[in-house]
Amino acid sequence: MFSEDTGTPCYVETHPRKKISYYRTKGKFNGGQIFYNARDIDEQLPAIIKAHTVTEDERAGIEELFEKWFAGENKDNTELEQAKQRLAKLERMEKNLQELVLEEQISRGDFKQHRMRIEAERANLKDMVETISSQRRFARGDFETALETASTLDFLYRTSNNDNRRLLCETVFRQVRIRDGKIVNVERNHPLRVDLHSSERFGTLTEWSARFLTSCFYVAHSSRG
Repeated sequence: MFSEDTGTPCYVETHPRKKISYYRTKGKFNGGQIFYNARDIDEQLPAIIKAHTVTEDERAGIEELFEKWFAGENKDNTELEQAKQRLAKLERMEKNLQELVLEEQISRGDFKQHRMRIEAERANLKDMVETISSQRRFARGDFETALETASTLDFLYRTSNNDNRRLLCETVFRQVRIRDGKIVNVERNHPLRVDLHSSERFGTLTEWSARFLTSCFYVAHSSRG
């Protein structure tokens, strides 16, 4: 929450005995901090959440865009393709070695040394291929979860408790701006910028789900103009 009355962020506070919550401004106006009743603010959020929920038509468009994106990543990942090509070459090399030892053109000692080097390299390449493939599976799974969340955001908000509602708002919105006790504007979190060519792990699925979620909203609302 950001107060346009003071130009500063707000803290959320609760008084258990009074059974009230409010947003208190960090800055001051006319010498004092401003307190916004949390209930008044929260009553305005369902309409905003509804407006940011991805519609069925938008969902179909997003799915098509992401399918094209995933297909492009599968096609253009040089590191993965090179690893697969090298694995195929190692398999041919191993077959050639087997033929050479059977024809007694190399000793069994040389055969074992070459085969050990092939096995070591093959194990490393298989680990690389599995890592990249797993990252893609995780990314696709996160995208599907995030798109489902984006499409049912209003339902999730209605049926959640206050803690989960705040979590949803923090995931979708970077800032909710308040003036005179009214929400006057919202700023969505920045969309995801992904590089699936990287061999580094993506991090926790929760982080990626949240980032894919913001991307879903970005694509949907860009299409709305």
